Amino acid sequence: MEQIKILFFVLSSFFGIENGRIAADKTTITVYPESKEIEIIQEKLFTVIQSEKDSILTIKEWNKLQQEKNNSWSDELNRFPVKSLSLNPIKNTIQPHLILKYTTEEDLQILGIWHNKKKNLFSINHIPQQNINTNDGTLDGNFWFFDGNNKFSFTIEPFQHMPEKYLKFKKSLEELLTEKK
Repeated sequence: MEQIKILFFVLSSFFGIENGRIAADKTTITVYPESKEIEIIQEKLFTVIQSEKDSILTIKEWNKLQQEKNNSWSDELNRFPVKSLSLNPIKNTIQPHLILKYTTEEDLQILGIWHNKKKNLFSINHIPQQNINTNDGTLDGNFWFFDGNNKFSFTIEPFQHMPEKYLKFKKSLEELLTEKK
């Protein structure tokens, strides 16, 4: 079983941009088995800026994302026939909202979400460092399990315990964009 993909919390990974600099403190993933849809909402976008070069590269990445949005998707997402991304302004922040439609439950494996047809359960790996939280699943050993008949949701917050040496360089995306205007 694969781990939850970095795709969930690094914005540029949806578009196959390597070494993405824009990440989300919190990502909420909701799967709707009945409509075969997955919704991904990223909150509190940030970057790590150690130099002026980092600022320039992050701004370039953001501008490219604005241009590529809904056009040039990552090859990993080819299995999803419908993809959309909106960048919603919410309380002075930018909140990416991605919708993917899938054809079969096996399509979700690329994201690290597995389906057991016999038991009609979805599952993801439990990785303590990703700070996975859910009210819909049951933790059993190294896996979270979710009822395949109902919508389910979980959050990941992999940067909750960011090393101090990087924390001092952490800057919200909105703060960076405002500075560079």
